[in-house]
Amino acid sequence: MGDIILLEGDNILNVALTPIPLPMANLLGVVTDAKIGNPLSGVKITINGLITHTDTDGVYAFVDLVPGSYVVTFEKEGYGTEVR
Repeated sequence: MGDIILLEGDNILNVALTPIPLPMANLLGVVTDAKIGNPLSGVKITINGLITHTDTDGVYAFVDLVPGSYVVTFEKEGYGTEVR
């Protein structure tokens, strides 16, 4: 890094800054039937307005979330809603 010498009149100094990426978090899991343990497909999962559904293996994922506290809601017809 050097000193900048300004001369009489207009001096132009253009600078490009490199952004520092924010740390990101992923939330992954499997939803199962509490009584028999089988994976549940089609469970609606909501977190801060984002929605996903479990696949045929009961797997769900939210990626690239900002680390912090969240409320996660799990819903499926015929089952009680679970809030974590």
